[in-house]
Amino acid sequence: MSPVKLVRSSDNVFSGAFTIIRQGFKAINKDPQIMIYPYLAVLIILITFPLINSLAYGIWDKATYYTHFSITDETPQRLRILLGLVTFYVFYTGLITAYFTCAVSASVIEKLEGRPTTPLYGLRLVFRHFLRVTEFAVIAIFLFPLGIIAQYKKLGKPKGVVEVLGSSLSLQIAQLAPAILSENKNIMGTVRHSMDTLGKAWHENLVIKLIMYAVLFGLAFLSFLPKLVEHYWFDGNTSHAAGWAAAALLGASSYVVVKVIGTVFTTTLYHKSSEH
Repeated sequence: MSPVKLVRSSDNVFSGAFTIIRQGFKAINKDPQIMIYPYLAVLIILITFPLINSLAYGIWDKATYYTHFSITDETPQRLRILLGLVTFYVFYTGLITAYFTCAVSASVIEKLEGRPTTPLYGLRLVFRHFLRVTEFAVIAIFLFPLGIIAQYKKLGKPKGVVEVLGSSLSLQIAQLAPAILSENKNIMGTVRHSMDTLGKAWHENLVIKLIMYAVLFGLAFLSFLPKLVEHYWFDGNTSHAAGWAAAALLGASSYVVVKVIGTVFTTTLYHKSSEH
């Protein structure tokens, strides 16, 4: 591809992505109740944080104290506990994000198709498919290799590798959500159906995903502000614990909010692609 064609192609992709983002914001303006979902997700995290924190710390502390499990024999117990907590929080935050992602996707689809929705329609739909949504939430970390496996037949085609890698990198729960809630296919069937529906729009989907992660990384830096000012509020061990707790809460909340709001844009793109 010549440089001129590459620039034009890139310009079209970014233009298409920003068009979808504008349409997503219009959907939010027409139906402000969609914004209930990210706020509700944050509220759940704030309410359950003390319980989850105590549960995770207690389980991992006992596991490392009464067993010989460790990354290395020299790994300090505090480090093992910290690694366990981080792993647990990533998993827990991923579950909350998946549930609300599917809820938002369901509400946006209904709105784009001109059907009226009741408050928290999406959450009620998620509750009806709770086990299925949980199944996909658990495997969310493996979406990239699953996307490659689902498209392995395209690898032998011209430019197949680029298309397979690009569409697999753009794959996310928000894209799968419509099929998760409306279809009864297995995991690979759902992945393949979602990727086929989006088709060549994976370019725009990837741009939207990168923009959301750029915003997320910016908020991640802000989430560490409590660590920078903790010594002005507390003393000693209290300062250290309070700083990390606040940073963890801000980080998890920011992640969920950005992912849930980003679902509006991905679902809008998905719906537009399904019409062609």
